[in-house]
Amino acid sequence: MQAIIIAYVEDILLDGRLKSYVRAAAEARAVLICADGGCEAAKAWGLKPHLLVGDMDSISSTTLAEFALGGVEIRKLAVEKDETDLEMALYAAIELGAQQLTIIGGLGGRLDHTLGNLYLLATPRLRTAGVQTHILGEREAVFLLAGGNKLTLEGQAGELLSLLPLAGDAQGVRTENLYYPLKGETLFFGPTRGVSNLFTGPQATISLEAGLLLAIHTFS
Repeated sequence: MQAIIIAYVEDILLDGRLKSYVRAAAEARAVLICADGGCEAAKAWGLKPHLLVGDMDSISSTTLAEFALGGVEIRKLAVEKDETDLEMALYAAIELGAQQLTIIGGLGGRLDHTLGNLYLLATPRLRTAGVQTHILGEREAVFLLAGGNKLTLEGQAGELLSLLPLAGDAQGVRTENLYYPLKGETLFFGPTRGVSNLFTGPQATISLEAGLLLAIHTFS
């Protein structure tokens, strides 16, 4: 099952990549979950979510009432809690049986939230459940690759692909169809060697022996 979680979207009125992606997923009957203020984007895009999760501090009372009257399931959370609204929305997706999960937005606005959202890709509950998860922004997509796995990405020649270690060194990194090839090398946590590599064709592949690696694909 595919699930879409709409997080913070900077420009909900933009007729761009995010709107097109979510509307196409909804037409394909993906489960649509909003993390608090993500409901404002859903409303602007003419979509009705299946579930709203959050403490409701980033959603207007008008939008909240509209979706409540429309039959949307609402899980209201306490304001004081250990998890963000997005993290709780991720867990809700797991409970619903999601196997593929796309987080929409969540890459702009407050830096602490942006970093926290990136770290959520490595949360143990996602990895234990085996849910394939990535974050999609208007200009980029972010994937997490764990040791012992391979990641193949679709792109265009000349597009940027940055590889950044997460939580320690990324060992045994191998790439195919990138301008600066890696052949079993280590990307050390801290230095910026993996920033701004380039697709040389319509597809690139990265494999990793040990560690965690963020792959950030910037679109043309």
